[in-house]
Amino acid sequence: MPNTTKIDLDHIDCKLLDALSADARTSLRQLGELVGLSAPAVRDRIRRLEDEGVIESFTIRLNHHRLGYALEAFVRIEPLPGRLKEIERALQGMPEITHCAVVTGEDCFIARIMLRDIDDLSRLLDPLHDKARTRSSIVKSVPVPARNAPYR
Repeated sequence: MPNTTKIDLDHIDCKLLDALSADARTSLRQLGELVGLSAPAVRDRIRRLEDEGVIESFTIRLNHHRLGYALEAFVRIEPLPGRLKEIERALQGMPEITHCAVVTGEDCFIARIMLRDIDDLSRLLDPLHDKARTRSSIVKSVPVPARNAPYR
């Protein structure tokens, strides 16, 4: 179970998180100028935020369209009785699934899938049809892109 103890952040922590969320490659010197601290003091704050589990990782965001993925879909997956673990393993083995959550309700999983074309959807889901019911929705637009939860 994840640690849900809330960490108190001051205004400097929040400014650092804002800047790092916008560009995780911002230098310690630039961050220090932004918040009025030295680069070593910024490094210590970032390490503390990492140690406390506020910052989990530094990563990159890829442009899926530039990599040839023209479509994105969300698929709701309801495993047939006794097939839950089998479906979970199958989903974990599909690199086109960029996010998958276990959810409440009739569906057990909701997966985000990147597709090069519409035929990819059948290629990926057809092997599941003897093990699960699936319902797919193609993404038309993204009015709220992926973002972090509020921390203020």
